Amino acid sequence: MINGFSNHDKEKLEINDVDVFVHTWDVARLFKINESNSVHEPIEIEFEKFTEEGKGLQCLQVPSIDEMYDCYLAIVPGEVLANLYKEFSNELLESNVRAFLGQAGKFNKGIRDTIRNKPQMFLPYNNGITATAESVETKLVDGQTVITRLNDFQIVNGGQTTASLYHIQKKYKETDLSKIFVQMKLTVIKDKEQKNIEVPNISRFANSQNKISELDLSSNNPYFVQIENLSRKKYVVNPENKNQSLLWFFERANGQYRETLNKQTPSQQKKFKEQNPSQLKFVKSDVAKFINLWELEPHFVSQGSQKNFIHFTKKINILVSKNKLPGENLYKKLIANAILFKSIDKLFGRKNVDAIGDTNLKSFSVAYTVSYFHYLTDNRLDLWKVYEDQTINDNLTLHFKKLMVFVYEHLVKEANNSLISEYAKRESSWNKLKETTYNEDLKEIVSEYLISIEDKEERENEKEIDTNNEEDRLFIISGIHKFGMKFWDGFYIYLGSNSLEGFNRNSVEEVLKTIQKSKNLLPRDITVGRKVIQYLSENPSSFEEIKALSKFEEKESVEIKFMFDRLKLLSKDDWKKIIDLANQTKIFTIPELGNVKSMQSAIARNEKVKEQSLIKTYESLLKLKRFGIKI
Repeated sequence: MINGFSNHDKEKLEINDVDVFVHTWDVARLFKINESNSVHEPIEIEFEKFTEEGKGLQCLQVPSIDEMYDCYLAIVPGEVLANLYKEFSNELLESNVRAFLGQAGKFNKGIRDTIRNKPQMFLPYNNGITATAESVETKLVDGQTVITRLNDFQIVNGGQTTASLYHIQKKYKETDLSKIFVQMKLTVIKDKEQKNIEVPNISRFANSQNKISELDLSSNNPYFVQIENLSRKKYVVNPENKNQSLLWFFERANGQYRETLNKQTPSQQKKFKEQNPSQLKFVKSDVAKFINLWELEPHFVSQGSQKNFIHFTKKINILVSKNKLPGENLYKKLIANAILFKSIDKLFGRKNVDAIGDTNLKSFSVAYTVSYFHYLTDNRLDLWKVYEDQTINDNLTLHFKKLMVFVYEHLVKEANNSLISEYAKRESSWNKLKETTYNEDLKEIVSEYLISIEDKEERENEKEIDTNNEEDRLFIISGIHKFGMKFWDGFYIYLGSNSLEGFNRNSVEEVLKTIQKSKNLLPRDITVGRKVIQYLSENPSSFEEIKALSKFEEKESVEIKFMFDRLKLLSKDDWKKIIDLANQTKIFTIPELGNVKSMQSAIARNEKVKEQSLIKTYESLLKLKRFGIKI
């Protein structure tokens, strides 16, 4: 990175069989991304570098119909598409509604088999790709129009085709792409203000091999983008192992979990699956289901994923238009309701084993039970406690099962031999259940799990807090520590014999020494950490290779962000109990107690915290476990 202008072209290197792309960032490039409306750097494709003989991509320009756009038709060599995906990966599909779905689906298996067995037939068999760009440069070569450069190139339909060409060539070395050609329809949106409107429409109406649903089309909704951001940073405790932190993985785009996993080395995959277990993966239709049940709309949930989701998006689009995006409070409610739903779903039982009734009626019974419980308890269940524990109490589980039996029998009786699947979809059916008297005073029976009316109103009116700068800073610090000293030592050694653009060996050594001496990372160390995180996200296979260079022993890393999240969950009353108990038992030294009080104050005021103080506070509070204080 330089603070002037540069004419240095991008370089491609190969280090230990790993492709490394070296970019130079100058003032012009920084200005361009700053002025861009995109959250990523717009992709610039110079087709002269990707095509044989450097002539560019031959095309046919469609006569202009509208001032808003230009349209081009082209036949793209398979090798060009594979190389584009190799270099830009999912960045090429940012405007696509799906990440790569793998080769397991019916249509993608067909793509794989055609590429391997009948490559010459790929053009007539395949529907091709639909792409967009912000601008295009062309020239005449031997009387033919040729595309030489595209700015902000995006494949909005045909991502499966593009990714398959790359993945299959990578997996089956004998694959020959020279006989494969793909038709492309390229639309250049000249009106920037219409771009965000028309690109989704192009994706919506383009022909596709995998059917696109409303769920897919909402992938780039800011509401879901924000939930994805929260899900990548909000660590929760593993209820079966309190010392382990987990993440709920929100799959904003279909296939995202699998594609993220496939990009990593075997050891990274193991760690990823440990921290992001598949049973904690949730998708957009789940968000709609969990929130709509919390908002007492089981009749919409009973109408199926698509209809329920459309109803949900109408509500959230109003919020998005007012710039009211999800924050920490809503995310906790969402995950707590996910835990509640999954727990009640299990209680129904399995067919021919322990089911409480006809399993064909399970989904309706579970949906109505969740909402009926919230209705009977005035939406006062302590969702924050459920989120903190990541499970529900056995006693509460017992009452959920009794309530489900009641709801199931009510639905069977009231449907009166008509299809319950149709009966459950009506609002009148939900109103009838609400008017039915449950045989127990549920509010009284489960009162210990409910918050007060005042607390409920306070939480409903509580301002949504986005992930703040301090939390982002701790997220990076946590990532730096999680790499471990073995990695940082290996990276220092690696830079001794390899030059990487943007990395200074002395700066890496400073990070290593800081971690070794258990000191707080300085801003310059955090800057280095950000760059390393970005580098490894683009070159995941490098992680294990770099670590292997070090002779340090592998040690368990410190989960800074997890500790921070755990301490943030403590209420004012919790902190008061901690301080009172510490004063009574004298279990803390004077400096230790002072550190705990300072950390409490910093968290309460959303002030910057020092990671070493955070670690010491967490370790101090663990001493109180024998007194019944759980962290």
